[in-house]
Amino acid sequence: MKFIFEQNLQDYMQKKDKRAVVVEVVTSNNSDFEVTELHVHLADRKRADFFKEKKHFKSHEVPVGEVLLPPYRLEYEDTVTFGLKSFLWVKYVTYQGIRL
Repeated sequence: MKFIFEQNLQDYMQKKDKRAVVVEVVTSNNSDFEVTELHVHLADRKRADFFKEKKHFKSHEVPVGEVLLPPYRLEYEDTVTFGLKSFLWVKYVTYQGIRL
């Protein structure tokens, strides 16, 4: 599996001193329905260590840091691309090539 980081994400990670991209599976359990989706976010070194040691995430080293993948069955394409978008001054990580 190959990981690609778009240049704007690399620049942002360096500026904010973030070390890892974390791919989490999150579930919201409302009384009427349950929603499970992927939550992709950035983490500093201390938070990345927490995910690896306590939550048993698998680390994949990349030139700009690391990608932390959950110990759950997800579908991955041969190439996974991460980018950075902004909406109303809020930045978030985008991804392609990962599915539940």
